[in-house]
Amino acid sequence: MIDYNYTPEALSKKRGEAAVIYHRFTLLIPQYGEDAVYCFVEGYDMPYYRSIVRNVCRKEPVEIKCNGKASVIAANKFIEEKDDSKKYVKRYFVDRDFDSNDTLPNSIFVTDGYAIENYYLSERCVSCILETEFKMSKVEHQDNHNKCMALFRQEHDKFFEGTLLLNAWYSSLYNDPNWKRSEVSLDISFPNEWINLKIGEIAHSYTLEDIENKFNKAPKIEEGIIMKRRDALRALGPFMSRGKFEIQFLFEFLSFIQNEPKKNRVYSVASCSLPFRKNTMISTFSQYADVTESLYRYIEKGVRIDCQM
Repeated sequence: MIDYNYTPEALSKKRGEAAVIYHRFTLLIPQYGEDAVYCFVEGYDMPYYRSIVRNVCRKEPVEIKCNGKASVIAANKFIEEKDDSKKYVKRYFVDRDFDSNDTLPNSIFVTDGYAIENYYLSERCVSCILETEFKMSKVEHQDNHNKCMALFRQEHDKFFEGTLLLNAWYSSLYNDPNWKRSEVSLDISFPNEWINLKIGEIAHSYTLEDIENKFNKAPKIEEGIIMKRRDALRALGPFMSRGKFEIQFLFEFLSFIQNEPKKNRVYSVASCSLPFRKNTMISTFSQYADVTESLYRYIEKGVRIDCQM
């Protein structure tokens, strides 16, 4: 599959942005020198990577925000070709998304799942949040903890099933050479008119026609192709589902536990000790998110080991 967003022609248009990013990098060198790890990220990703980089490299992580994935890729090509930058430790991070990523150099890390948000939705991560921040000990409050995790699995499965069709349609666009990414701009939240996100009552109701009407500038994809992609995504599981939708579900789930009436608790034993908001979930719960071996290895060596989607 050709990724038309990352062809040489497409990336050449990002060269101006890459030059700006390089300039920002050079301005940081007098302050941090060789005692830092210069981290090039798409946007608001550094809260996840910061502590991992610091622990692995034993150097100060310095964030350099780029304007999205293509800008990180263009900056990597621009900077790595310059001899004056070779002595500095640099790491480049992008989300997998629904791109093929096959042509990316191994000096760029690609998330194992769809995006960094997906590292927050594992049962291990959610269990740790409940145990630590909601004071739900697996020993002292085993019944509550088990009930919460059962509810998480049940509702997460419903949410995942409800988002599958939109994910399948969106990912199918990536195989269409006529698709311009500016034609479709998905919101950070799943369309609320298509899904009921109330925990315990999660249900969805929308069709392919609804999607096509909402995003009517996108090319029309054959229904059979989308259904085949839906089946493939279902088999891959939520880890390969759009991360912003996934973190939206986690926020709704934790908010439900947090807001359970004190006098009539079924799941919770205490309110969360750590205030959280929808737009700060990545930073608030970063210490609990999964860290894969491939990420450790990349941060240590600066070379990506590909995992197959």
